[in-house]
Amino acid sequence: MPNNENISISRMAWNFSQINNDTTEIFIYDVIADKQRTDWWTGEKGTEVTPTLFNEELGKVTTPNICIRVNSGGGDVMSAEAIRTAIREKRQEGKNITCKVDGFCGSAAVGIAAACEKISIPSSGYLMIHDPVAFGCGYFSASDFQKGLSMLEKIKEGIINAYAEKTGKDKQEISQLMTNETWWTGEEAVKNGFADNIMFEKSDTEESEGNPENISLLDVSMYRNIPVSLIDRNVVNMAGFSNTKNKKEGVEDMEINTVEELTTACPELVKEIANSAATAERERIQNIENIAPSGYDDIINKAKYEVPVSAADVAMQILQKLRKQGVAYLADVKADIADSGVGNVATSGQEGADGDADPYLAAIDSELPKTN
Repeated sequence: MPNNENISISRMAWNFSQINNDTTEIFIYDVIADKQRTDWWTGEKGTEVTPTLFNEELGKVTTPNICIRVNSGGGDVMSAEAIRTAIREKRQEGKNITCKVDGFCGSAAVGIAAACEKISIPSSGYLMIHDPVAFGCGYFSASDFQKGLSMLEKIKEGIINAYAEKTGKDKQEISQLMTNETWWTGEEAVKNGFADNIMFEKSDTEESEGNPENISLLDVSMYRNIPVSLIDRNVVNMAGFSNTKNKKEGVEDMEINTVEELTTACPELVKEIANSAATAERERIQNIENIAPSGYDDIINKAKYEVPVSAADVAMQILQKLRKQGVAYLADVKADIADSGVGNVATSGQEGADGDADPYLAAIDSELPKTN
């Protein structure tokens, strides 16, 4: 087991750290996923927490005590359940596993925390639960939607069971809290049974003692009811844009429902988001233009202005169109050959006058798709 001085920081937001011979800390400071993403341009691996990585590292722990430190907005529910199962199995084997919420514990990350024996959270921390959601892109029938609905309902049932086991709350109450997308401060999380005690009770303003090297921005852009006080914290990433400005007096108590209200309350944040969005859009268009071949203006213009997609998606659409063009070309060649009557020129199985196979017809046949 490596010590603190030898810890590699190549995987920021995801780390194991043996504090001493008694305790090992596990940092979950990023999204939970079934696999690590790979950057399209650099080829670098992402910092996602996956069941495979988690189980590999968990198996290396030799200390009797394990502290899982969380600063994550959740992610893939199935992957989180696999991690949750691994934690419960280690507890059955005799490991003492606790959890500390260093900043934000939301969505699927709550299930991981609930698998631990005890959850500690600072009064200034946050915990959030909501209904499971699914992402879809394409065309779907009513039957498809019904199947998706049934799947989400079944997933929610499993999540409710985990929360009920931790909190002792009625399952119907938990279901409604999830539907409402409920956010709690640290004190509220303890009051509702989702955490067991407050960290730093002597000082409500003291920050979490989590490893600063592992701090990452949290993407909360998919949530509906995020508290305004969390929007203005440094640990928040709204669609990739962070706010590092000082809090504006009175903002924490405001209820913001429109863009205009957000602009009034946090003008610097809105300006930063707008500038960052403009930069990202310029980069997206430039990436598309860098790969755009001639003759595909319909795809290029649609991707740039009508239905915005990434350069990778544009490349895939062009390849698909090339394939269709190739199939159509071969079909046209076959039709032209049939119309020309060239197939009737040979007298016996496409043979020439001397009885040998006609090399011209053989060459044409080699370019045509085989048929039965």
